[in-house]
Amino acid sequence: MKKFVYFLLIFWTLFFGIRSAYSEEFTSTNYKVLEPVMFSGGYSSSTGYQLFGAISQISIGTSTSASFGVNAGFFYFPFASSPVVSTTAESSQVSLSWSASQGFLGWTVSGYNVGQSTISGGPYTYTSVGNVTSSTRTGLTNGTTYYFVVRPEDAFGNSIATSTEVSATPVAAVVPPSGGGGGGGGILVTSTRVILKGRAYPSAAITVFKDGTTAATLKADISANFQQEFEVAGGLYTFSLYAIDRENRRSLTFSFTTNMPVGLTTTISDIVIAPTIGADKSQVKYGNDIKFFGYAYPASQINVIITSDNIIADKTNSDKFGYWAYDLDSEILEMGDHTTKSQAVTPDTLKSPFSESLAFRVGDKDTLAGKLPGLLTPAAPAAVCNKNGDINNDKKINIVDFSIMLYFWKQRNPSNLCADINGDGIVNLFDFSIMLFWWTG
Repeated sequence: MKKFVYFLLIFWTLFFGIRSAYSEEFTSTNYKVLEPVMFSGGYSSSTGYQLFGAISQISIGTSTSASFGVNAGFFYFPFASSPVVSTTAESSQVSLSWSASQGFLGWTVSGYNVGQSTISGGPYTYTSVGNVTSSTRTGLTNGTTYYFVVRPEDAFGNSIATSTEVSATPVAAVVPPSGGGGGGGGILVTSTRVILKGRAYPSAAITVFKDGTTAATLKADISANFQQEFEVAGGLYTFSLYAIDRENRRSLTFSFTTNMPVGLTTTISDIVIAPTIGADKSQVKYGNDIKFFGYAYPASQINVIITSDNIIADKTNSDKFGYWAYDLDSEILEMGDHTTKSQAVTPDTLKSPFSESLAFRVGDKDTLAGKLPGLLTPAAPAAVCNKNGDINNDKKINIVDFSIMLYFWKQRNPSNLCADINGDGIVNLFDFSIMLFWWTG
């Protein structure tokens, strides 16, 4: 009789008892998990089921499909880059132009709204201008300062980013007095000027290129802001800027193209130089910490991205001197090669481009990249350079890389070692030949 009872208990448990569902299972004939959480508080229970363990990230890698991409885990959110706006003041009007906003992880930019106000900070009156990157605001009062912002929109008309406010003051055209010898009346053409305004790191050394040639060298002030004004002939120009921090690390080059109307002054603002980046080790022993550091705009949020089997995203902050540091426990990484990069988000939420990608390795021992840098006793790590001519590491070999090489032309052991592509100690025709062979335009 006892054996029969035991048999009934086993039979009931197998066919009618409580079923177990593990974290890999998201559906059941009895229930469905609609909103998985990162970590459960232990075991949850129900009269119909029990949930064991934690529902965490799913390691599915990154898709290589041409029509879609899949990223692992639940840490990914759509975002859009902020437009960089330039202004040109004319009589009774202001011409605006801006860099195209780029959407990521599902957001697509389908148009722009231009906000206009006579008060700094608004309120603004918005006008939809369509999916374009320029607009002329007419019917303005000469001598009055106007303030503008540009907001990208998604397909449903939702604003998904906002530029930094820019300003401009329309001015009346200057007409020379009539009479008095040759030359008739007409509008007096003034000089064509461009004003670059932006943010880097305190006392950073900044180099500006215009169409591949050096246009200006300047220093940011102690608050990390910079402004440079110079004359141009007018027309379409490509500008590139990079900065060198107080520890002699160089930023990635920031480039943009804009049109300079003849006889007018064009102001280009919202320029934010990418952070510099270094590490205290080129190889870290598995389980030990590795420190990443550099300079950015002071009091900014620093987004740190580590590329591994799964992308790791975290953040830290720069101090009042612009210095930032981030400690990573290598135990969360697999053995092998990895890269990291950083991005600054200024206190007014303006985003910089990402820094260059810094390579490091998780292995069986620590290999130092030099003395751990401090604020007053720096020691820059060795540069990680491409050997195909992609000096600024933006996956393209073009006029920007050529401009950098031209700046160091004929220099021996240049401060930017990546300009010496073949590593023979001098930047010369051999390096140019390598770049030309890999040229992408």
